This record gives sequence, structure tokens and C-alpha cells, in this order.
Amino acid sequence: MDHILINTHSILRWAVLLFGLYAITKSARGLLYNQPYTSNHNMAATLFVASVHLQIIIGLLLYVARGWANNWGKMGEAMGNATLRFWTVEHVLGMLLAAVLIQIGRTKSKKQTDASKKHQQSLIFFTLGLLMIIALIPWPFRGEIARSLWP
Repeated sequence: MDHILINTHSILRWAVLLFGLYAITKSARGLLYNQPYTSNHNMAATLFVASVHLQIIIGLLLYVARGWANNWGKMGEAMGNATLRFWTVEHVLGMLLAAVLIQIGRTKSKKQTDASKKHQQSLIFFTLGLLMIIALIPWPFRGEIARSLWP
């Protein structure tokens, strides 16, 4: 099951990135060109939020399956080891915070009645969330952290 989760989580990251870029681009264009907030803008935001939520669920299942959740009981050891710290604390909490920011942006934009404000709220929160996600993805060039994921 671990293998299925890690492969799904790894593949789904690309959907999150693509849908995020799509939603941010739609919001930026909507704001720059003073466009109405259409069903296409709504669909872009929905796809981004849904992919993030699915990624979080799979990530949390993986977090438990891989045993990273067990490291909370030995936090001193985890904080002293860069790999353990990344997987036990940084990755999971950072991604959860990114998902919360993205969800806040979606919720705030839906409550707005002005199209410009909808685009602005989406753009700000989606961009912040996506930047956090990009910063916390264990890219293969991250050295020790990536090697610990793909032994």
C-alpha cells in the first residue's frame, strides 16, 4: 500500500501544480483585464482546491503509513536530523498551511460580490499557497531528503 500511496502522491503533485498555475493565471488575467468572474474562473479555482484536498488526504495517509507520525513522540531526535525534521514537521505542516491558505482564498473569493475582488482574493491566496507547495516539494535535487524518499 505504501508504494501505491507514494506513486499516487508523486503523480498528483503535477495536477496540483498545473491546476494551481491555471487558477492563478485565470485570476491574474481576470484582475488585469477587469473580466467578469465566469464559470471558467470558478472551475479553475475548484480544480485547484479539489486537487490540493485530494493531495492532502493521500499525503496524510502516507504520513501515517510511512511512520512519520510516530516521530512526534521523539521530537528532540527528529529536530536534530534534517531528514526526519523535514518529513516529521516541515513538509506536513507546511503543506497543511498551504492548503489552508488556498482554502481561505477560495472561501473569501466566493463571498465577494465584486468580480475584481474575487480575482484579487484568489490571486493572492492561491499564489501564496502554491509558492509554499513548490518550496516544500521534495524535488529530486534536494539531495539527502530526496534520497530518503526514493531509496
